Amino acid sequence: MVNIYDTANQLEEDLQKTSEFLALKGAYAKIKQDPLALAMFKKFQQKQIEFQKKQTDGTLKDEDINQLKDLGERVQKNPLIVDLMQKEQGLAHLLDEISQIMFKPVDELYRD
Repeated sequence: MVNIYDTANQLEEDLQKTSEFLALKGAYAKIKQDPLALAMFKKFQQKQIEFQKKQTDGTLKDEDINQLKDLGERVQKNPLIVDLMQKEQGLAHLLDEISQIMFKPVDELYRD
């Protein structure tokens, strides 16, 4: 019998060796060297989490949207953060492709 967890653990190890992950890791290392960029990035991450929680809870206000939008505009002006976000998108694309492969048997099962 197959131990799917062994496969998942191997995938974790392999993922850390991909060019997409290594590029993201490098971009984050650059941000960590710039205290202002790091603080802005952490603040943006926190605001995104708060935004999603309020959206889910139904407590999202126009003020929340405006705050996230303003912070997002400032973030887009920081080249280190922009580079990091581009690297995140590359990794997200890879993970999406992996997810499609993993769920292919389920998709095929329901197609019948």
